[in-house]
Amino acid sequence: MKQVSKLKNLENLSYFGKSTISQYIDIKPESLSADINRWIKEGTLIQLKKGLYTTTNYFERVNDRSLYIEFIANKLRTPSYLSLEYVLQKYSILSEAVYSVTSITNKTGRTYNNILNLFLYRNIKENLFTGFDIMDYNGFKIAQATKAKALFDWLYLKFLRTQNINLAILESIRLNIDGFKSKDFKEFKLYCEMSGVKKYRLLSQIITKLK
Repeated sequence: MKQVSKLKNLENLSYFGKSTISQYIDIKPESLSADINRWIKEGTLIQLKKGLYTTTNYFERVNDRSLYIEFIANKLRTPSYLSLEYVLQKYSILSEAVYSVTSITNKTGRTYNNILNLFLYRNIKENLFTGFDIMDYNGFKIAQATKAKALFDWLYLKFLRTQNINLAILESIRLNIDGFKSKDFKEFKLYCEMSGVKKYRLLSQIITKLK
């Protein structure tokens, strides 16, 4: 059986690494990388990042590619959760178009670019790595920030080097928080307090004035 035919055994896996390929295919370790590169060029494999792959056949059979892309976003950099511009656009809090999948990690930030999308990861300190739900969509478990946490993450990083935050600055961003309810403001305030930084604690008071 040709090696490319043996790759069919991997077509039901949402993602996998080199070790998994070695389990399915009897191949010398020193030639594995060369074969992987050939399969990528031939269009049999999709490289999600160095050392992480899926088959083209699997990707083409995915019913909802947007869910799969979000699922993969969690896997490219772990631990991480969807947040920032990507989630804010989903809630119509930001009006401008977003062309990348943005996430928060407690590791060093990274950028991955593959045929699925551009994936951006921003770092946040350990105690603020919270405020996300893990949801199961058709077998894809996806970690995503709540509405309040996505907004906090975005403003926290946006104003990281800003000395003072005031109402005029927030108004200039043109945030749409009409969908924010009392519980969302309370949750947002919680993260501002958790930051332990005065300018963010004041941010929770300022943002209520935008409503």
